[in-house]
Parts: sequence; C-alpha cells; structure tokens
Amino acid sequence: MTLIATTKRLILGAGPTGQAVARHLTHLGVDYEVADTRTSQALQDRFQAEFPDVTAYYGPLKTEYLDRFDEIIVSPGIAPHTDGLRETISPCISDIQLFRRAWPENRPLIAITGSNAKSTVTQMVGEILEHAGRNVLVGGNLGPQALDLLVDAGDTSIAVLELSSFQLARTEKLRATVATCLNMSPDHLDWHGDMVAYHKAKHRIFEGVGAIVVNAEDPLSQPLVPDQTPTIRFALQHSDFHRFGLITHEDQSWIALGTEPWMPVAELPFSGDHMIQNAMAAMAIVHLLDVDPDCARAAIRNFKGLPHRMVDLGEYQGVRYINDSKGTNTGASIAAVKSVAATGPIHLLAGGDTKGAELGSWAQIMRQCTKRVYLYGADATRMQDALSDHALTFETLDEALAVARSEAAAGEIVLLSPAAASFDQFSDYQARGRHFEALVRGFHEA
Repeated sequence: MTLIATTKRLILGAGPTGQAVARHLTHLGVDYEVADTRTSQALQDRFQAEFPDVTAYYGPLKTEYLDRFDEIIVSPGIAPHTDGLRETISPCISDIQLFRRAWPENRPLIAITGSNAKSTVTQMVGEILEHAGRNVLVGGNLGPQALDLLVDAGDTSIAVLELSSFQLARTEKLRATVATCLNMSPDHLDWHGDMVAYHKAKHRIFEGVGAIVVNAEDPLSQPLVPDQTPTIRFALQHSDFHRFGLITHEDQSWIALGTEPWMPVAELPFSGDHMIQNAMAAMAIVHLLDVDPDCARAAIRNFKGLPHRMVDLGEYQGVRYINDSKGTNTGASIAAVKSVAATGPIHLLAGGDTKGAELGSWAQIMRQCTKRVYLYGADATRMQDALSDHALTFETLDEALAVARSEAAAGEIVLLSPAAASFDQFSDYQARGRHFEALVRGFHEA
C-alpha cells in the first residue's frame, strides 16, 4: 500500500499495548492509523478483527511516512534505534503519556519501577489498598494495560502502575503521587544502548513526583528531587526516623518504621531478604497514603506471589524444583539464588537472551552460591565463558533440565532462574515457565 498518512496520530505496534491505545483513541473520537514492523498474519488478523476500519501498515518503517504524523504512540518493545523511527522528527510518546493526560490530577497515581521486584511490589500494594477498602486499579507493564484501567475509573480510584524502562523512556512529567525505583542493575542494555541511558529512563518516574520511596542500600535507585519531597527509605538495617528497617521486638525480628513495629519477619509469606525488601517498599508506599499498618500486615500475610516468580513446584525423589522464569536479568537471578541458598545446594538452570548485560558479577555469585549451572539458549556460550568450568552447556531447556535432574540428590534444589530473556526459544517468560512446570509434572506422571 502507499504510505501516505491521512491522520495526525500513529499507533506504532499492533500488539496488546497498541490495541489498548486504539481503544482509548477510539473512545476519544480521535482519528489514527496503526503500523507494525512485524508482518505476521495472525497479528494483523487480531488487530483488524477489533478495529476493521483502521488503516494499517505492516512492514519496514520509512522515516518520510513517520514524519507526516503530529504524534506517534510507540509500543514498549519497539527500540529507539529501529530503522525509520530513529530518524523521525515526529514526537514519540508512550501509552503511559496518554494515561497521564487522561488521569485526573486530583486522583492518586502510584508509579513503581525497578530492575527487579516491580511486579511483586505493584501487586502487593494493590492488595493492601484493596484490603483497606480503597478503590484501586492495578496494571501497566504487568497487565492489564494502563489505558484499559480508565474504563473502570471512578472519582475515588487510585491507580497503581508498574512501569518499565521502555515505557518511561518515552514519558515526561508523570507527576505521580508516590513513585519508587526499587533497585537498579544492568538490564535491557541492547534496547537503551548503555547503563546511563537505562538509568535516565528509569528515573523519569520521579518527574514532578509528590512523594518518594527509596531503597537506601541501592545508590543508583536514589533520585535527584527537591529536599522538601516527602521521603521514606527502606533498608535491611536497623530502622530509624523515616526509614523502614529491622528491629528486635518481643524476641523476634520485626519490620519497623522508626520505633513502630509493623510486622514480624516470620509472618511474611515467603522467606529471603528480597521478600523483606518487597514488603518494606509496599509498606512505605501505603504509609504515604495513610493506610493503617494492620491492613498492610493482613494483606501481606495472605499474599500469594506472582506466577513464575519463585513458585515452589514441590519435590520429586527428594529434589525440590522451583520456577523463577520471571528472573529475566542477572539481578533477579542473583536474588532468587540467594533467597534459597540456605535451604540446600542449588542446581541452576539459566540461559536465553542476556540483552547485552555484563555477566561478571552474576557469574561470581553463581560460582559461590550454586553447585552447578546448566546453560541453554542463544547466549549459553557467552554465559559459559563467564562461569568457566562451573557450568555445562546445552541446546534447550529440556536437555539442561534432564542433566540437572540426573545430578541433583535428595535435599538439593533445581532452580530455573534464567538471568536472561526468553525470546530466543519461547514467546515470553510465561511460556518458558509453563514449559518448565510441565516438564517437572511429567516426572511424576512417567
């Protein structure tokens, strides 16, 4: 087809985000077109089924086509260096920028990002607020799409959004009521180009913020904001004024804000330092929203976690199997390994697309904390180079698991925490996790 724009807005990306943008613009009565670099017939059919009258183009992008639009709403997965997009003079924004325009300034907006744990903390905050009787809408990067939340929004609604670095890179002046960057470790460097650009993207979450929650033990996550900005910090240290930490209370370790005990560590639904930090971050956010500590404690105690995040699949022949397919970067994999290292020797399954991440620090900890690493996928050789003789290399996850299973003894752990994206062999980390769980279930059925 001829690439001539007849409208002033373009949705770039026909997947789930693009579809949510299309629904939003349709509701507003705004004319738009859609384009996608992918030519999959299934993708085209799904979009056209819902939006049959929308002009759509699928294939390589041309700058002269993109330049005809006053604004381009770009889906998160489309990198800034994509041919055609890189050179365009048209402003490129995210779906979150559209959400910000539509979300009333007088309604609370909670924004959560970080290299790891952002989905968990987002879900936890949502469950605490719901337990407290608040009208809460949870979505963003973890789903549902942020713009789809607007359909159910009311005058008393609170939006709790998980935001990725991809979304934030194209978002300005978010003006969140409360924002946090939970932690920072190298991730998505193939998309951003380098750690500096990744850091800048993440910290866009703090533009115009009302209050912040800060990981006191992670310097890269601490923002430059006015000194008068209300701030609560958290750390795995003794608590102090305006900081969640750990104290001894009633002969137990408690999470506390200053001298006020909030929750015994023993009551957390999962063990490990990462769970303590997640709970602290969630508590800090809801405290800034005047939620009673009893509500926070009750909701966290009943928190079930997220699919594919440290899901215990039980034992087979005395070996414990854990699915952490959501561990798509080195920081998440390190946290996963450390959280179970005290419970038994670990046989780690890792591999996929490392997204250009530096592997030295991850490899050092894996050598210290695991019995052996079983690598597979696109970057297996690169990961092997970092791990040396501590690892074995295979083509597929199936092959890696088969050998790990044969080498693991009773009382040991087989952990899938890939430290890499899944797209080399799976459609997403959920598909990878489901595949792993099916393989483990097959042990019992064989």
